[in-house]
Amino acid sequence: MLQQNNTPLFTTKDLYISALCYAKGMKLERIEREGRVCWFVFVDKKRGEQLQQDFITKTVEVNAKDYSDALRTLKDLLFAHG
Repeated sequence: MLQQNNTPLFTTKDLYISALCYAKGMKLERIEREGRVCWFVFVDKKRGEQLQQDFITKTVEVNAKDYSDALRTLKDLLFAHG
């Protein structure tokens, strides 16, 4: 998936990985809905993939408050458009 300026986009349906990306400052481009599934679309595919890998291997560090705030923000966005 590409942004209009051909920037590769990172997509995931995982809320927790999305919250990590958001807490780490990645730009949320949009949320796409496919039935009951929501896809979070971020700018910078390479960074998103690296954060996802770090999340899975438990090697990422993130401020707990930033992560909590990111989760709350993404949930609010989901339910606001739900």
